[in-house]
Amino acid sequence: MIAALAAFTAEPLAPEKLFGIGPFTVTNSMLLGWITAISLIALFGAAAKASKVWPKSRLAFFVESLIDLVYGMATDTFGGDEKRARRHFPLLISLLLLILLGNLSGLLPGIDTISYHHVSLLRSWTTDLNTTLALAILSLATVHYYAVKEVGLRGYARHFFSGNLKSPLTWFIGLNEVFSEILRLITLSLRLFGVIYGGEALLFAIAALAGNFGWVATLPVILLEIFVSLIQAYLFMMLTASYIVMSTSHGESEHAGGQAARVEGTS
Repeated sequence: MIAALAAFTAEPLAPEKLFGIGPFTVTNSMLLGWITAISLIALFGAAAKASKVWPKSRLAFFVESLIDLVYGMATDTFGGDEKRARRHFPLLISLLLLILLGNLSGLLPGIDTISYHHVSLLRSWTTDLNTTLALAILSLATVHYYAVKEVGLRGYARHFFSGNLKSPLTWFIGLNEVFSEILRLITLSLRLFGVIYGGEALLFAIAALAGNFGWVATLPVILLEIFVSLIQAYLFMMLTASYIVMSTSHGESEHAGGQAARVEGTS
């Protein structure tokens, strides 16, 4: 066991460079991210082509069922307001599916054995902190954009500083609210990165310790990681939807705030 531990090397925290195109660097996580995105676009394109009122294609039926399910969850989050749900639905389902496929891609058998110039060619793109941070920035930028658009710049500012502006307490509470927004960016990105990277590192460690029986030892962990991958994708989507509700609907902010707290509590 000591020898196995000594020989064990986990996947590096940072993605590894494959090649460069001028000043642009392509990493192994970026490559698999592009493959994942293109595959998802092709999948939905094929499903849209086969879609009918009564689809005979299993692919079209599965995709339509998935869309109905996610749309229903989005509508419930927006308090039954279908207009708002339709507006934000493309972002929400894109986040869900891209993150889910990104999480699961690292569990594909033999994916870590494909190398390019002694570097792993493919790496799950949600194990790259740059990716999860970019997703968090996209999510929260959308939240604040629609907050300004729907309640106005003044209403947006009053969301943070809602009391008497002459009172030091108002500024203290407002700055705490601003800090909480920054904290959301950190928690959204680090939670997804930490859970997925940690799960893959655990798989590496168990496989190294189990030796020839690695495939048996890692099977329960793989099943657990599939479940965790789904939960993390769902959490990211639902937190984004809840943040949009909280920032654009003062009347529903208490309900949405409680919902966001419950979603965060499940992580």
